[in-house]
Amino acid sequence: MSKKPGPESDLTGELTLKIRELVLDGVKYKDIQQILELSSNTWDTWVYKDYKDFRKNLNSWKAERLIKKSERLSEDILDTPHLGKDKIETDILRIKQKESEFIRKTLGKEEYSERAELTGKDGKDLILGEDQIKTLIEKIKNE
Repeated sequence: MSKKPGPESDLTGELTLKIRELVLDGVKYKDIQQILELSSNTWDTWVYKDYKDFRKNLNSWKAERLIKKSERLSEDILDTPHLGKDKIETDILRIKQKESEFIRKTLGKEEYSERAELTGKDGKDLILGEDQIKTLIEKIKNE
């Protein structure tokens, strides 16, 4: 019995790790295809079919890259002196900080989210006592 023809046979674990590394380094998909000598048709097929979770992995790696980048930016912002010889462009700094915060709270919501859950873990029912419900209502009113 011969192997099934088509691009799917080329996505090995080793290749997946190379693609991940390049995505985390911020290399564009087109450039990754050239570097690893992958045809755009093969790439598109893997994405379209989500072959071996390829599309899911690409999205996850892109989010991971942006989260790491926003964490580095937060470090830079925290380390930036507020007073000194050089004038700080506060408007640009403020924009970068807000963007970094947005990325962490959306893509990194498992670690950085500040929202109050109205359901239990994994969407299960949340059982609250009467005092907890009153406290939660007051908290929401005050926001």
